[in-house]
Amino acid sequence: MNGKIKLIIDSDLFNVFLIGLSVNRICLEIPLSEIEAYQIEVCVVEAVNNTIKHAYGSEKGHEVEVLIDLDVESITFHICDTGKKMETGKKPTLEFNPEDRENCPEGGMGLFIMHQVMDEVKYSSSQGRNVLALTKHF
Repeated sequence: MNGKIKLIIDSDLFNVFLIGLSVNRICLEIPLSEIEAYQIEVCVVEAVNNTIKHAYGSEKGHEVEVLIDLDVESITFHICDTGKKMETGKKPTLEFNPEDRENCPEGGMGLFIMHQVMDEVKYSSSQGRNVLALTKHF
């Protein structure tokens, strides 16, 4: 089982569901459970949303690529853009009390969730191209 797929959408939040549907369906066809497929879908959708909101400033008309590499041991999603670089350096943490449901933040947990669900999370930026790679091992 080896393969590569390239998905491209315009930087419009309305289009992100297409990525989510595709990722979920692909994950269900490989040795991942429904729960794992959903968790991975959430991670990739969050990464694409962040790309549109932060790298492109919610401006439409830019490409967001999701490159999917599948082999017998893992699946990797490369979320690619040519927008603003992601700030790196600090490890994502929960900076609130999860037991206090009244004061839970509505955002800012995406990277933390990605690090919890995925086995590897790597970011790189070179020659104007940003890539967030999310890997799940089987």
